[in-house]
Amino acid sequence: MRLRIRCLSQWVVLAGLLALPTQAELFVSSFLSHQVYRFNDTTGAFLDRFLPNTDQRLSLPHGLAFGSDGHLYVASAGNDSILRYDGQTGTFRDTFVPNGRGGLDYPVALVFRPDGRLYVTSQLTDQVLRYDATTGAFLDVFISGIRDLQGPSDLKFGPDGDVYVVGRFSNRVVRCDGVTGAHKSTFATEHLSQPFGLQQLPSGDWVVMSGNGNRGVRFAADGSFRGDFLVTGNLSLPVGVSLGPDGALYVANFNAGQMVRFNATTGAFLNVFVSPSPSGLTGPNFFTFRTPEPPVLQITGSADTVTVHWPTSTSAWRLESRSSLNQMDWSTVGSPPVAQQGTNRVTLPTPETEQFFRLRLP
Repeated sequence: MRLRIRCLSQWVVLAGLLALPTQAELFVSSFLSHQVYRFNDTTGAFLDRFLPNTDQRLSLPHGLAFGSDGHLYVASAGNDSILRYDGQTGTFRDTFVPNGRGGLDYPVALVFRPDGRLYVTSQLTDQVLRYDATTGAFLDVFISGIRDLQGPSDLKFGPDGDVYVVGRFSNRVVRCDGVTGAHKSTFATEHLSQPFGLQQLPSGDWVVMSGNGNRGVRFAADGSFRGDFLVTGNLSLPVGVSLGPDGALYVANFNAGQMVRFNATTGAFLNVFVSPSPSGLTGPNFFTFRTPEPPVLQITGSADTVTVHWPTSTSAWRLESRSSLNQMDWSTVGSPPVAQQGTNRVTLPTPETEQFFRLRLP
């Protein structure tokens, strides 16, 4: 009998068939309470106020982003700065971009890029500014002087390499060169009223959240209007929008104090993912997901047994298995791990059929 055991890590495509994520966490800015909340990304269960802001450094939080150092960066719009917090504990580390550096005035969106720069929308100067992603030093004004870009809010880079920026006060979306920042076109010119967030859909179209319109509006890749896309779910001043690890479309429903989910293909409402109770969430606007890096699974086997092992330093992870990638449910492996020589080890009888293993946070 040929042994056929496979292990899966965070995002693994096996034989071109399927990508499987581990559990992530959802971090949400609360504009009204000046805090950042954390939720379970699978159930929406409230975990904690990750940034309780007891020192009151954080004011009117907007965009969130995890840097390459693993720490959480927050756009503190009320004091025109970017704050950095420990990515594991939420402890304040430093003011990464001090008040007004480079002309920053009411920062909204944060995007770290592979070029080593941090891109920030400066809403009250109608600009996109760039900073060194390691030091926070001001580099340059990346986008400025575009008539159709008034009050830049969200910012996303497309697969075409261009950058798309929402003009909250001009009710437009502009498309700029992703390298030079030069204005290429006004991407969306109608059907928007105080837009905030935007996200590219799996189809290649874009959805833009029309805050005052209480809906998500769909535009083709060339910017032409395709119709209303998100119209259910009792949206009331929707702000941020992003694809989640599960492929669904998540929207921050500001006035309702909710995070809501939609089908990213059809726009159908799925559910209220996060409610104001019991978390106390008020005024959610922007958010981000964090998928932790899973430890590496190793497998050794013989004709009679299979041993799955991973470092004991990552003992919080749970071993799960299933016999086919066609089935949806994973089962927790019943045998508890045994710590031995710096690794957690689970020894099982060699299965008669193909078996898949993964580690997942409970």
